[in-house]
Amino acid sequence: MQQKIKPYIKCLIFIAGLIVIVALSDFFFAKTGYINYIIRQADSKENNENVFILGASHARCAIDPAAIEKNSDDRVLNMSIPGETIKDSYYLIQELNRTNDVEKVILDIDYNYWYGNLGEGCFAEPFLYNQYRWTSPVKWKYLIENTDMMDFRNAFTKKFVYKYELEDIKANVKQKMSKDYKDANIYSLDTSDAGGPYTGKGFFALPLPAGNPVGEEYVKGQMGIEKQDVNPYPEKYFRKLVKYCKDNNIDLVCVTSPITPSSKKRLGIEEAYRKLGLLFDELGVRYYDFNLCLQEVLETKDTDFIDKEGHMGGELAYRYSAVLAEVLEEDEKKTLDTSDYFYDTYEKMYQSIGE
Repeated sequence: MQQKIKPYIKCLIFIAGLIVIVALSDFFFAKTGYINYIIRQADSKENNENVFILGASHARCAIDPAAIEKNSDDRVLNMSIPGETIKDSYYLIQELNRTNDVEKVILDIDYNYWYGNLGEGCFAEPFLYNQYRWTSPVKWKYLIENTDMMDFRNAFTKKFVYKYELEDIKANVKQKMSKDYKDANIYSLDTSDAGGPYTGKGFFALPLPAGNPVGEEYVKGQMGIEKQDVNPYPEKYFRKLVKYCKDNNIDLVCVTSPITPSSKKRLGIEEAYRKLGLLFDELGVRYYDFNLCLQEVLETKDTDFIDKEGHMGGELAYRYSAVLAEVLEEDEKKTLDTSDYFYDTYEKMYQSIGE
């Protein structure tokens, strides 16, 4: 009997050893930053936010949750993370709903994540998954559903953010032994790579650079992708996200934050968002494109933006967030007259800004 059990005991010991090695490797080598902290804050039951903003870098520097909270009883957190794809948002809302009573999701739609050469399975893709706790069923669901396309090193470790220099290891240990790490205190982090100060609730107010926005090469590189069809990869996960929200009684509202005025026509965004609008209509999802916002309601100039891609500075972000809050409030009350806020065509909008 003992001879039959012995191989299983050895196997369990081997697995336990691997778990210890992985845990120690992550502790010593894995750099921990903003993503880990904001996810742990969201997972905390102390605040129990009921409204979440999802998106990528545009939304993180554009939508201030405090503006949405101002005239409501909602508790709002901006969970937009640079590089966050629709697939990431699909799993992230499940993680958020696991520890919060989510009532509404405001999903920022950036066409860069819907067109062009996009696909699953790149080495860096699980960068959000890696920050979920192993006690989270969402992490295990992601692993099971994506096993065939994940790199083994990223599936079980945080290899993507490993640093091996002695100074980096010392900094990792010091950080992870601190009270700020335990409390997920984002204010304790060096967030200079975000381009601006962290103002709370997942929002960064970016200071404007001197002169005109940079990024001409970006515009040249993106021109023409609006002529393509919507990429099936983000569409697949958007359909899953919509279904998840409907099944869990979560109100989903999609918005597009305005981008640099001079880039709109050159990038042909009206065609890109027209195609996405058809998808949203098909699925019964409410959608507001703030590139069409009336100039008298929200005046935008190139100099309000950091770059030609459309990352806005803090001053415009505060004004935009206030207008967005009004639209969302009226949308919820079913009193919204879109003509009070939006041009009905891109042509009229271009005329208003002299394009």
